[in-house]
Amino acid sequence: MQTIIIELTESSSLKYLQDLERKNLIKIVNNNYNSYALAGDNISAEDFKEWIEYTEQQPSVNKIDAKKIWANQKKKLQKIIQ
Repeated sequence: MQTIIIELTESSSLKYLQDLERKNLIKIVNNNYNSYALAGDNISAEDFKEWIEYTEQQPSVNKIDAKKIWANQKKKLQKIIQ
């Protein structure tokens, strides 16, 4: 499972995502994502340090592998949309 955040630029784009959800290919999660990586309020130096420590403990993905994974996902999504 991969979770991504998408900013929709047109109201019609939500329809396409909902079509994918009806086909059980994606799940639309209605959560409020409070991530320091996203635009928002300023954070303190202490909060920033905690966020970096947390992030460093998370698993990483090789850049080449990540590109292959996303290329495959892109192909799958393009087939579904067409």
